[in-house]
Amino acid sequence: MQASRRLLLVSLPVAAIVFACASETVYPGDLVVGMFDFHAQAKWDGGTSCNPDSGDFSRLVDGGFDFAGTFSRDSVDGGVWFTTAEGFSRKAVFDAQAQRYTSTQRSAAQIPSCGESCKGAEIEETLSVVVLSDSQDRAIGSRCANLPGAGLPDGSVPGPTVNGYDAERACGDLKVTFLPGKENCKCVTSCTAVYGVEGKRRFNVGN
Repeated sequence: MQASRRLLLVSLPVAAIVFACASETVYPGDLVVGMFDFHAQAKWDGGTSCNPDSGDFSRLVDGGFDFAGTFSRDSVDGGVWFTTAEGFSRKAVFDAQAQRYTSTQRSAAQIPSCGESCKGAEIEETLSVVVLSDSQDRAIGSRCANLPGAGLPDGSVPGPTVNGYDAERACGDLKVTFLPGKENCKCVTSCTAVYGVEGKRRFNVGN
C-alpha cells in the first residue's frame, strides 16, 4: 500500500513528500531515545529573514505548529536518526557532551511564489535540540525558557534505565532555509525562518 510521508517538519503551504509502503514504524538502530511531541514558534529576533506578509510564509505569524518525531541510536556503530511521525528516518548527529541531537534534511519543494513552472526550488531544514533527563527537566521547571544560557541544568545525564530511556524534554531550534529555483522561477532570493522548539516525551515509545 502506498502512502505519503512528509520529508519536512515545517508547516507551510509547500509540497515536499515522499511515497512509501505504509507499515508499522521501525526505528533505526538498537536504542530508542523516545518520541517527542514538539511545538514550534517563529523567532523574530533570532535570525528569521522571510517576509511573513508573503503568501508562502504567512503562517509564520500564527500560533506556531506542532510535529512529532523519535530519536534513535545504534550503540555499536554510533549511528543516529530522527524519524518523523510519518515514518521517514533522517540521519542525525549526537554530541554527547552537549546532549544535543542535530538533523538536517534538504528536499525539493513547490513554493507558490516561485511559479508553477519553477524547477529546482528546495527547502533545507535543520532541527537541533538538547535532550534533558527527568531530573534536568525538573531543574528548569519543565520549561525550555529556563534552560541555562551556557552549560546544562543540574541532574543526571539522559540514558537507559530499567524503566526505559531517561529523556523527558527537548529544547532547541528548527531552522528552515528556502532556496530559490534555478529554471523558470519567479523567486530569486533565499530566506530563512527560525523557530524555537520545545518537545515533551511521549511514554508509549522506547520504554
